[in-house]
Amino acid sequence: MRELSSKPHTGYVEVSDALSADIRSGRYAPYSPFPSVTAIMRRFGVSRVTASHAMAELKRRGVVVGLPGAATTVRNRTVGLIFPGIAYAESFQQIMAGLARCCQREGWKMAFAEAFSDDPRKRAQEARTLAETFVHQHVVGAIFQPVSLTDDAVETNRRIASGFEKAGIPLILLDNDIVPPPERSAHDLVGVNNFEAGRRIAAHLVDVGARRVSFLLHRNAAPSVKLRRDGVATLLADTPGVAFRDLVSEPDDTVAVSRFLRAWRPDAFVCANDKSAAILMHSLRALGRRIPEDILMAGFDNIQIAYVTTPSLTTVRQPCAEIAETAIKALAERIANPSLLPREIFLPAPLVVRESTKRNALPGKHRTKEKRK
Repeated sequence: MRELSSKPHTGYVEVSDALSADIRSGRYAPYSPFPSVTAIMRRFGVSRVTASHAMAELKRRGVVVGLPGAATTVRNRTVGLIFPGIAYAESFQQIMAGLARCCQREGWKMAFAEAFSDDPRKRAQEARTLAETFVHQHVVGAIFQPVSLTDDAVETNRRIASGFEKAGIPLILLDNDIVPPPERSAHDLVGVNNFEAGRRIAAHLVDVGARRVSFLLHRNAAPSVKLRRDGVATLLADTPGVAFRDLVSEPDDTVAVSRFLRAWRPDAFVCANDKSAAILMHSLRALGRRIPEDILMAGFDNIQIAYVTTPSLTTVRQPCAEIAETAIKALAERIANPSLLPREIFLPAPLVVRESTKRNALPGKHRTKEKRK
């Protein structure tokens, strides 16, 4: 490469880009010695100033690391992924696939271990063990979907995050924070605005005639699910003539569902995800309820089951590919600039209306106190 100028803003970026490409291609392996400033001068025919700025840029990007009195080495290019939710949510499988594609494009290796246990406590233990392994390996960064469905989930998530913090390893969170809202941790969070998504579902149900809406809630539900529930409840609380109540149960518990139907007579259900909605639809049909004629139904995620159920399911689309892309971008930015303030990055989550809520709407759409676009 021929130097265009000795000024840092014209020559050093070109040199650092070429060296970054070498690292991504595997020419320089992790922890191996990296060319010195003098070697860079000779290879590219640039001045010491330009070579020094190129080296500084590589350190800023986080691809090499050098301590005073020690040789510069290539930084570990492995990204650690911790996804306990992959055991129960198809959307996380899609996000995982997207992360794999993004890591390959960036020249990063991806490390993860399956956590498919049916027991949430075992999944939490697997997440802790995996986090300790990644800290020991000093991965370049980690992406973590916090554990849920256990009584000590908050403490478990804090311990996992603390290990990465002490090691100086950037951590990106997916779906929800490690602390319950309205608290915020010191880590970037990538996902969707679950509260607003819940409001969007509730507004749609009201518009098509629902007057007694229930949210199917699991015990120890994830914070993201609780935010969806709170969004539904908040909008309905501001809507005259509409009532709201939770059903805390498993969707296939027909005894609990039957008891709830007799006691409260709901005409619409919102579920934490599409899988739960599909199971609840089966339970309701077994109890003689028709969907959508008797009960409207909505889910969340827009996974395959949403459009193969009968009737097809109204839901909110999780932008899985976009979440993966954004998480990798956020990690790269965090590696390059660890002093960035913590960010909440919310992506659009549109409502997908299907047959499960297409009962004839009341004449004229019902309006809430809030003006909706």
